[in-house]
Amino acid sequence: MEEKVVGYVRVSTEGQVREGYSLAYQVEEIQRYCNENELQLLHIYEDKGISGAIVDEEGLTVEREGLQELLSDMAYHQMSQVVVLNTSRLWRSDMAKVLIQRELKKSLKMKAWRAIYLPSLC
Repeated sequence: MEEKVVGYVRVSTEGQVREGYSLAYQVEEIQRYCNENELQLLHIYEDKGISGAIVDEEGLTVEREGLQELLSDMAYHQMSQVVVLNTSRLWRSDMAKVLIQRELKKSLKMKAWRAIYLPSLC
């Protein structure tokens, strides 16, 4: 049985699009990776033109609708992994990393959670 996964793509600037890091490119690479590794890709969440998560003393504020939807859906669907091109699509700071990983683990109700970073692109 194929493992169920979701993808997440994000661009924060027009420069990323011009430099070949477009949403379409990220989607194609995630789909290719899932096909090659026999992973069942349930959905790809996306955020266009939005910067990373905001971290403050109170915790994590996510102003990215795609990431909010992903976190919400994780609690209801049988998925164990998120496929992204690299960590900068999910977070940029160490604090955001810790808080986003905490939310994912909490949503998945499991001890182990991991994101698949496409090695050729990291």
